[in-house]
This record gives sequence, structure tokens and C-alpha cells, in this order.
Amino acid sequence: MNRILKSILLARDLLLCLPALLLGIPLWLLPWKAAVRIGRFYGWCACLLWPAARRVAMINLRRAYGESMDYRKAGTWTRQIFGNLAQSIAEGIQFSRRFRNKDARWEELYRAEDPEIERKVLADPRPKIFVTGHLGSWELAAMMASHRASAGSAAVARRVDNPFLNSIVQLLRLDRHSQWIEKKGAVSECMRRLQSGHSVALLMDENGGWRGSYVNFFGRPASTRKTAALLSLATGAPIVMGAAIRDEADEGSLFKFKLAVVDPLQFPCEPESILKMTQQVITLYESWVRAAPLQWRWIHWRWKNRPDGSEETYTRRDLHACFSRRVKVTPRSGRFAELAVAASSSDQRSRRPGGAEMPGRDGN
Repeated sequence: MNRILKSILLARDLLLCLPALLLGIPLWLLPWKAAVRIGRFYGWCACLLWPAARRVAMINLRRAYGESMDYRKAGTWTRQIFGNLAQSIAEGIQFSRRFRNKDARWEELYRAEDPEIERKVLADPRPKIFVTGHLGSWELAAMMASHRASAGSAAVARRVDNPFLNSIVQLLRLDRHSQWIEKKGAVSECMRRLQSGHSVALLMDENGGWRGSYVNFFGRPASTRKTAALLSLATGAPIVMGAAIRDEADEGSLFKFKLAVVDPLQFPCEPESILKMTQQVITLYESWVRAAPLQWRWIHWRWKNRPDGSEETYTRRDLHACFSRRVKVTPRSGRFAELAVAASSSDQRSRRPGGAEMPGRDGN
């Protein structure tokens, strides 16, 4: 019976994998610019077909930017955000096809925002903790970092539940299977690699759950994993933040590579340093997101867990309430507050039949 059930589940996973494979083939075969256009089109389609993610993005944008982010603007930004996310996948697939053999031409794709920081990072003999997030072309940034790293370096990643999709993802991302560290129980393996002189890479912009440290992100407490700070303070390895931001103004390269270094030598060896170090990393990352907001993954439940034990929700009612109240962001402290004062203009739009500004009428 178990064998039959396993066969059925494998058949189901295979059927689910086939559409993803068919959609990915053009992104692999077409020239770079054409693949990017197709990727953005996929993103716009996903925006139409995924109302739950649309709501998350629009609510997050409103709560981050306050009254300056009205319903129409949030909707426009959300469509562009979906396009950018899918474009990142297309760029990662293209990079994997063209530069898997570490052809030196991959360096022509980017320019370092601060060449002096890049020079210092490359000259530092210590192993590094490379942290990035879903900003800009994150797949491409991770692959670029992998090309720079030593042979024993690896990235922490979560296994895709579908085994067929997981194999495809690993084939695209990895030169060797040893470059993959399973997310569950990754701390001990990361520690071993760092102590052996090899670098590791981590994602840093996802919700850290109940066990995360709460740090300020866009003026609101966000649960954040403290793994990077723990590893850095325990091993002396510096945290190197990186992101490949699309830079359309630069005709010479497609991406501007941002770098920043958080050195554990600047912090005393005490428990409080974990939170301070994590906050410094997130503060720097927020400045990058603010500089290119359309290139970040606003559809993620980044503020899901709250310090009081409750959880944020993203229902249609939440969307309507969010845009029906005046939202105030205190500039000096960055603290977020919602004033429960109904905006009359929003109420009028919500009562207008077929109104373009009415939350919830378009499937949200």
C-alpha cells in the first residue's frame, strides 16, 4: 500500500513539474533580452492569477510607506514587482546557461558600486558569510558570489518539496552538490565550513518565525534569523552583504553590485552583540530596498510574526481596512502607527460601482 501511494505521489509531482519545465525552456534557449521579456510576462500573468500574493504586496507597501502609497499606486507597483521577480528567475537561468564554466565574460555584466570595498573583500583572507536577499537579481548575485568563492564554499537553501523540481533547481544553481547546505540544521555545517576556511551564503530577508530576533525594518519589528551574526561572532568571519541591482542608466553593464561589510571585530563578544549586529545588517539592507523598491519581494510575509505573539493576516478585509484608514509613519523614530480614521475619499470610491480604486472588487 505504501509503495502504491509513493508511486501516485511521484506521478503527481512529475505532472506538476512538466508545466514548470515547459515554461522554463524558452528562458533557457532564447537570447538574454528575449528571455527577460518572457520572464516579465510570466510575472504579470502570475500577478493576475495570484490574488493572495497581490494582497500581501499591497498591504506591505501601504504599511511601509504610509499615506503616500495609495491604492492605485500600490497596485501599479505590485504589477511591476511581480515582473521583476520573474525577471530575476529568467536572469538566473540565462546566467547558468552562459557562464556555468566560469567564463570570465560574466564580469562584464556588472560594475561594483564601490570598487574599493570589492578590492578589500577579495583581499581579505578570512572566510566570508555572504548574505543576500530577494532584491534585484538575487539568483544572479548568488551565482556571481559562487564564482568568486573557494571550491569548498556553499549556500544554505531549502529543498523544494517536489523532487523533480528540486533536481532542476540544483542543476541550474550548482556546479557541485557539495555547494548545497540543507536549510534544516544548517548552523553546524556552516560552522564546520567556516572553521575549515570556506565561505557560506545565507538569505537574510525572510521572516524568522517565533525564534527569530525582532529588529526594526521599515519602522516595524520584523522577526529575523540571527544565524549570520551568530556564525560571525563565533568564527570571526565578516558578514559580506551583496545585491545585484538592475541599473538601466548604466549602458556599460546590466547590474550594479552593491557590497557592504559588517566586521565582528567591531562588536564585543557578548550576547547583546547578536541583536546589534543583526540590526546593523537589516538597516543597511533597508537602505538598499528603499533605493530600488520595485526590485524587492514585497509579496513575502516579512512581518508575519509579531513580538506580542500574534500574526499578521492578509485577507480581503485587511486590504480594505488598510487603505480605508490613514496610515502615519513617524519620520524621526520610524515607528509605525495606524490612525483609525476612515478616509472619506476612500469610502466614496468603495461605494462607487465599478470604481477602479475599490479594494476587493478585482479579486483582491
